[in-house]
Amino acid sequence: MLVVLCLIAALGVTVFHKTSKIYQHEIAKADKIKSLVDVPKAQQTFQSIDESIFRINELLKSRGLVQMEVENLGGPENVEVVKINELADFYREQLDNLEKTLKNIPIGNPTPSDKIISSYGYRRNPFTGRGAEYHSGIDIKGERGTPVKTTANGKVEVAGWYGGYGKCVIVKHENKLKTLYGHLSEITVREGDEIESGQVIGRLGSTGRSSGPHLHYEIIKDDEKVNPGDYINFHE
Repeated sequence: MLVVLCLIAALGVTVFHKTSKIYQHEIAKADKIKSLVDVPKAQQTFQSIDESIFRINELLKSRGLVQMEVENLGGPENVEVVKINELADFYREQLDNLEKTLKNIPIGNPTPSDKIISSYGYRRNPFTGRGAEYHSGIDIKGERGTPVKTTANGKVEVAGWYGGYGKCVIVKHENKLKTLYGHLSEITVREGDEIESGQVIGRLGSTGRSSGPHLHYEIIKDDEKVNPGDYINFHE
């Protein structure tokens, strides 16, 4: 019995020493991390990310779009060194969600040219020069054959001749949005294709009711045509 008790005691001392060493090692590791990390700066960075996401959500809201859902928006009040990695993972996930959200919203110009020759709204008839007509998109002048790219991820709904639009592509996106690309000289996608933001869907041309090479670009929200200028100049 005495021998057994001695063995148990020896085992306990050994476990205690090993556990103590592990604990001391973890403490030393935490202290080392703490010495390498500028905690106030990390806190400021996380707060800045939160503020940026908030501003982007305000932009989405102003466009009548679904905002990105972010848990605990407002920034961590206290940042512990041992939680830095967890916080970094959290914000990485939020930024990935943000990237996904923005890829599904038609932002920017579908052509390299920024020469808008006809804006959204009422304009003088470009063929007769008389009277006013409602223009449901914007016309961007460019050289025939210039690549035209979709401005968001989506699915091709129309790819072919489309009345006065001539050769036309319509892409359906999330948030009940669609984009229309008219007067193309060539179409490089088919109906039903899943496409990504920035993918070439055709070439600029002058087919249909057109007075010269240009792209007629429309954005449709909830089956209602809206001003594409609000999305091309998304930063404003």
